[in-house]
Amino acid sequence: MNGRTIELGSIALRLVQLLTVALVVFHLVHLFFASVFMDEAYYWMWGQHPALSYYDHPPLNAWLLGLSSMVFGWNLLALRVPVVLSFLADIYALYLLSRAVAGDAWRTHFWVTLLLFVGSPIYWMVSGYALPDHLLLTGCLYALYFFFRFFAARAGGGGGASRDLYLGALFLGLAALSKYNAAFLALGVAAFVLVYDRRLLKEGRLYLAALLTLLLQAPTILWNLSENFASWEFILKGRHAGLHAEIDGIVPLVFGIGIFISPFLFWPIWKFATSQKNSVPGAGFARATFLISTAAIFTVALTTVTLFHWNLVAYVAMLPFLALVMRPRLLLGLQAIYGTIFAVFIFINYTITPLTNVDGWRDGATAWSYGWGPTVAALDKAKAEHKVGFIATSDYTTAALVGFMSHDRDVTSLFPGRDQYDFWFDPKAHAGEDAILFEDTWRPLYDVASEFRSLTVLAELPVVVNGRQVDLHRILLGTDFTPHE
Repeated sequence: MNGRTIELGSIALRLVQLLTVALVVFHLVHLFFASVFMDEAYYWMWGQHPALSYYDHPPLNAWLLGLSSMVFGWNLLALRVPVVLSFLADIYALYLLSRAVAGDAWRTHFWVTLLLFVGSPIYWMVSGYALPDHLLLTGCLYALYFFFRFFAARAGGGGGASRDLYLGALFLGLAALSKYNAAFLALGVAAFVLVYDRRLLKEGRLYLAALLTLLLQAPTILWNLSENFASWEFILKGRHAGLHAEIDGIVPLVFGIGIFISPFLFWPIWKFATSQKNSVPGAGFARATFLISTAAIFTVALTTVTLFHWNLVAYVAMLPFLALVMRPRLLLGLQAIYGTIFAVFIFINYTITPLTNVDGWRDGATAWSYGWGPTVAALDKAKAEHKVGFIATSDYTTAALVGFMSHDRDVTSLFPGRDQYDFWFDPKAHAGEDAILFEDTWRPLYDVASEFRSLTVLAELPVVVNGRQVDLHRILLGTDFTPHE
């Protein structure tokens, strides 16, 4: 084994262990108490409308949220239980990977890797909310483990256990059933085989493993076939709005990477991606995955606004091997300090009081973490006093939040573009009906207002936190709905 995990003295290792355990506990606190994020509410609504798949993403996250709601009810606990379970599964996957990657040094490797996991904003955020990414993360970690075992055995002169190949394919399929980005891991494995392990191409088990991964995508494939390839069209074309200049996509991507990965990891990541000096046999497919995913995401950023977490598969691929290249060791301490400050900031901001410049940063996500109790009461009062055909907002974000907070799966979005609500709500079928409408500072009604003959404000509810207004909720009665063509 060529790779060598960074060495820590007994005191340094104990400090790493103490901080890591504290961050794990704090992460669980975050999961059970942090306010509902807008996209979480959106995917919760998917779970209340069971289907083979959905418009924005594959279905696994929605299926688990639907199952959780059946078991635990409609509440924050039910929303986060699947995330808690996947977070604990992530920790076990890192333990398995450390045993496989580091050999006798696995204990130090595990604690360093786990500290990087809970002490890096990207992993903290992805494993902290009920978004498809948390399942993509878990699926990819287990796929990495089994694929690493398989390729490490082959690098050592063996044939590689078919069990490892098939289990890797199974978890890759589950990752892809969570989010399409898992395809980058498949491409990384394929590229590695084509370049470094071509003799595997002559073995039928490789194709059986690929078939297993593909079969797990059957729900997504069937849904797209029945919906005129709507999801694939959205992913490949619909969500890419273009740019005024190429730099307009690169700058926010690089900024996001700087914040959520942190500059303290840039040098170790560079060494992982480019140097063979301290690598381990069998890790080449992970490096190929990192390079392919990163190159693809930066290429996409030349054509459209690109979010940092779209490259999650690359960040997962590098994680089990960073403890081999985390030098100088000072970088580990700096990353831990940075990640801890970030975690505390996020928890306070979304749970206790806003810390961001909500108005200056146009930070609707923070504002939406507060003030829903009085709004739900006002909605209930409006529904009791007015006979309406439906409740709506101008955008999926507020539709999902209003629906989640009021326990109403039928709240809809009248957004003129396409989203998942278009598969549940037919505007023409509701023509002529009155509706209760919700708008706020961040999502006014916009052109939706023109689809009603008249609008009457039923309630205005300022959202004030510690003497600071962060939002203004308005509930209106819209009469005689006439949808735009």
